[in-house]
Amino acid sequence: MSGYTKHMCDSDTFKAKNDLNKFTRSIITILPYDYSSETIVELLYKYYPYEMFLINEKHRYYSDKEKSLTSRGRKSRYNFPSLHSLIKSLSVHNKLISNDYKIQHQQKFDETKQLENIKTFSIERTPKIKKVVDKIEKAKQKTQQVEPEFLDSLMGLYDRKNTSQKDKLYIIRELQKYYCPKVIRFFSKKVDTEFNNQLREMAFFHLQSLGFQPVLRKQKYMRIPSKNEKRRDFLKNIYMKERYNIKEIPQELEYRIENSKEQKIKTYDFFISHSSADYSVVQMLVQHLNKNKKNIYCDWINDNDYLKRHLAGEATLNVILKRLQQSKELIFVISENSLKSNWCKYELNEVYLQKKEIYFIKKEDIETGNFEYSRYKNDWFIDASYKQMNLFEMAT
Repeated sequence: MSGYTKHMCDSDTFKAKNDLNKFTRSIITILPYDYSSETIVELLYKYYPYEMFLINEKHRYYSDKEKSLTSRGRKSRYNFPSLHSLIKSLSVHNKLISNDYKIQHQQKFDETKQLENIKTFSIERTPKIKKVVDKIEKAKQKTQQVEPEFLDSLMGLYDRKNTSQKDKLYIIRELQKYYCPKVIRFFSKKVDTEFNNQLREMAFFHLQSLGFQPVLRKQKYMRIPSKNEKRRDFLKNIYMKERYNIKEIPQELEYRIENSKEQKIKTYDFFISHSSADYSVVQMLVQHLNKNKKNIYCDWINDNDYLKRHLAGEATLNVILKRLQQSKELIFVISENSLKSNWCKYELNEVYLQKKEIYFIKKEDIETGNFEYSRYKNDWFIDASYKQMNLFEMAT
């Protein structure tokens, strides 16, 4: 199947050159009086950021494949040039930076006209850039942009030979909740090598939702990942076609937490106790904590596919209790809504009994960009009979 990948590499290189040639020609009218090769690159990144990102990703993808080959003593095969090398190989680029062209450009240069061209070009490109950025950001909102400490164990569990297609499906669902280079590489590899149709397609569509452009190769172009004849027969005739549909209900997650390895290995730095009415500010807090390499538990990110408000019941509570146990500490987002929430009061009491640290942060502080949280010293929430509270009506 290496011939197929080599063909794809050559095809992607050809397409990247054609695209860059078109993009470079489109910025000629907005070049400043004095410019260089670096100026051209900067303009391409400014007006075609997503397209530059995709070309860089192709370079990373084929470079990883090349490293894998050479590390095993194989012959070099995938030579996809870097973005800068591709740009500098373009005839239009070489023409633009030639002394003769620069002299002609400066002789004809009209600053007023150039500014008008920039305005027109920006009006054309800005909505297109925004549309792509908004789509990707919307997809990222459903993830944590951090690398959790259990990530390697989770991916290792997937790659075990005795892990069933069903269990792999659950693991993929968990990995989809994180956005980091290691997870992206994992999904890229599974698009190439995963022999089960359902799992490969899940990896493919997830990468697409995040703005990547993977290639979903046909089964006939894939190598069967085994030399054992009996296993090859199983992979080709049984495993390839296996499908499983997850029951997206609290009871299903409750069962997995008690019985599956992909749930048991999970840990969190913080459990975020909050009111669902404060969704937007909590999202800001999560992003801040992720930037500081903190993996958090927040129900509408981590377990949103199972914990639906209209299905709240004992199974939901058992899931939350387990997540509290898996969390090292708790942050309580103080707001008018959370102070009235029975769920928040319940969570605070549970963590207090577990003798874990409780921190607080005010909703108003998050809104103003102040993300400093402090140890919680007020014990207003302590209630010996908190387990009798009604959690399943008007739950927030």
